[in-house]
Amino acid sequence: MRVAKFTIACCLLAAAVAGCGSGPVGDARTTPQALKIKALFADLDEIPRGFATRSRPGWEEPFEPVVQECRRLFNLMAGRPARKGLTAATTASYLGEGVGQTAAVSLALYGSREAADQMDELAQASRKCTTARDQAPGEVNRLTVAPLAVPESILEGGGVARRLVGRVGGYPYEMHLIVARQGGAVIGLVNGGMSGADARTTEELARLVSRKVATLDL
Repeated sequence: MRVAKFTIACCLLAAAVAGCGSGPVGDARTTPQALKIKALFADLDEIPRGFATRSRPGWEEPFEPVVQECRRLFNLMAGRPARKGLTAATTASYLGEGVGQTAAVSLALYGSREAADQMDELAQASRKCTTARDQAPGEVNRLTVAPLAVPESILEGGGVARRLVGRVGGYPYEMHLIVARQGGAVIGLVNGGMSGADARTTEELARLVSRKVATLDL
């Protein structure tokens, strides 16, 4: 019975992290530019070993944080970036081999000034988000947030990197989150799962996404 319950929990967690995802806000998901950036992440042939190359619908947060600053970071990754100045947005996720393992990308396009402002606000939010948890009692959904050491070259435009460790659905969980900016693009990246997240893989994913975004005419 315990094995069955654990299996069900794993399936639910995988669905929560990789599932259907929330579409980007407003009309920003249907503009020609949005369709272009969506196609950019449809297939990632260079994705690190262990992940599917074909994308799935975008990332959906495993729970809704009660702390506003944490919720803002989760919203970006779930395809709900700040509306002000937003011109296009998309999300994509890629299943990994580990239990509940998923990598996900979120891309939100603004004017250069608006993107810089959004990056500043997200960086401030990351400093205030020290524990991500929901209203569930106990330690069912609770992730402790700490800086993630990555090369400075990955943190473009005043970017930030965080490591979230704790429990989701009552089971051990680790997630790496990176937010960076390239011109008018605000980029979010998640690498997480119940079997942990490898920092080198997160760096490889971040560099791959950065190269993809650099091909856009921003």
